[in-house]
Amino acid sequence: MEASERTISQILTEQIRYEIPPYQRPYSWEKGNVEQLLDDVWEAYEADDEEYFIGSLITIERTKGALYDVVDGQQRLTTLNLIFARLRDKMSDPYAMVDLEARVRLPKKNKDDESKARLTLRSRDQAFYLKHVLEKHPVSSVYRRELEKSQDKPKLNILENIEAIDRFCEGKDEKTIQAFKDYLLDRVFVVMVATQSMKSAYRLFNVLNARGMPLSNADLIKNLLFARLQGGQKSEELEERWLELEETIGIDRLDQFFAHHRSSLVAVKSRKALHEEFEPIIERSASPFMFLDQIIASAKNYVRILQANFDDSMALRSLRSLHRVAFEEWIPPLLTFLNQPVPNMSEGEFVVLLEKITYQNWIRRLAFTARLTVYFQLINAIRDGKTSEEIISIFRGGANDTEFRSLLDGEVYGRPFAHAVLMRLEEADQDESVTKTYRGKITIEHVLPQALKDEYWSDRFTDEEHRSWLHRLGNLALLAGTKNYRAQYFSFTRKKDIYAEKNKIVSFDTTKQVLGVDDWTPDQLGDRHGNLMSRAMAVWTLGVAWCPLDPSLAVTRRSDPKG
Repeated sequence: MEASERTISQILTEQIRYEIPPYQRPYSWEKGNVEQLLDDVWEAYEADDEEYFIGSLITIERTKGALYDVVDGQQRLTTLNLIFARLRDKMSDPYAMVDLEARVRLPKKNKDDESKARLTLRSRDQAFYLKHVLEKHPVSSVYRRELEKSQDKPKLNILENIEAIDRFCEGKDEKTIQAFKDYLLDRVFVVMVATQSMKSAYRLFNVLNARGMPLSNADLIKNLLFARLQGGQKSEELEERWLELEETIGIDRLDQFFAHHRSSLVAVKSRKALHEEFEPIIERSASPFMFLDQIIASAKNYVRILQANFDDSMALRSLRSLHRVAFEEWIPPLLTFLNQPVPNMSEGEFVVLLEKITYQNWIRRLAFTARLTVYFQLINAIRDGKTSEEIISIFRGGANDTEFRSLLDGEVYGRPFAHAVLMRLEEADQDESVTKTYRGKITIEHVLPQALKDEYWSDRFTDEEHRSWLHRLGNLALLAGTKNYRAQYFSFTRKKDIYAEKNKIVSFDTTKQVLGVDDWTPDQLGDRHGNLMSRAMAVWTLGVAWCPLDPSLAVTRRSDPKG
């Protein structure tokens, strides 16, 4: 391994070329990173600092003094190439233009030579870099929208960063830009480290991560796969498979997906860093390619979960409800089921049961480890090939309908689950073929106000009844918009007028129930509470369905304010 301090001019000279190897992450610097680099170097330039250090460039030397794979430093190196390309485009001085061109392309040895880029990005991005950066072809608005729609972050980063470079140059004359270019080339330094093998690169990758460099777990998992390649195997095929994974999931979600996938495989709490947890999994796989085949299949199911892409209307409604939950531990068992379906059990049946147990666990306030117990039991049962009846018994065994009902029957307002519960109960009596989408801010309103300031309320509710009913389901209504402080202490008639206006913006069926009564008394409140509790128990019970034998058991009457 060799290390030396070099100027930018010395690393971007002669026939030296750099390639971003396939195990590396894509270009991920955003405009804020580029603006910071330019501002820092500009500050050093204005202060006439003798030298300015911008970090290290760690490489594998593939051809002595000529071709290097970039292990660490690709973000800075790519950005420097973007900077020099854009500065080149602003030059009218032919000598300055030629000098800058030589920093981004290899000088031709003769006129018939093909012009080669000094930097080769990952194969997916190289053509874009050549065309729109080195060849200066503008990006059409239509193409840009396509990139934004497909969330092609590396290309979008390149676009936004050259725009940031252009903004930096605004207001600076050509003489100043040339002087800044000279400072960048001759007085900005990197430490260049050249190693000789993939093994060294693998070790450095992990050392860098241990020292807090911003390498993701997905980067390191990818590196584990490339380290397993046998001698003579080309890495291009593995790179293509990895790119397929990135396109399926999106780079920003990879770590999150790998965490869920790991849980779907092993069903135990993580005890190490995520990439370390994957080492034995990768070692057990027949090849890196077989591992990636399984990962990509799982990734496609993960995207189905994220996008709620289910044909079964029952599954779709329950999945939308699950996405309102404050935790995601329910994803691995669903991922396991989709990756390995259970005979005689439909997707709809499994998702509905998963919603039931998840809301029971949430409302029962089970801690993280306790919540995981039933999920891990489900994962193990599915992977062991258990029957649908055995899977259902695990759901039922993890439930406690009595405790669930008792807690939901109490104070709900202010609980983490309050909004999700009310939204789900809003859908409970709707036809399954109907899908309503609620956008904008939705708030929870107390019908019976938090203080009995208006005589309308003090005439109808005792202090004890007020305390008992205030924060319970029957007294809560969904409204569109911000919190309705203007109406909080008004009489019921005035409140209804405000609710009706709000309900025109977004119509909530459960709020219409409030608008449909003339008076808000303990009996009316009790009727609505009983109705919502009946819906809740129909949606979320897992044992014998809760159904009151006598209507009076479902409704809290004035004579029994505590229920």
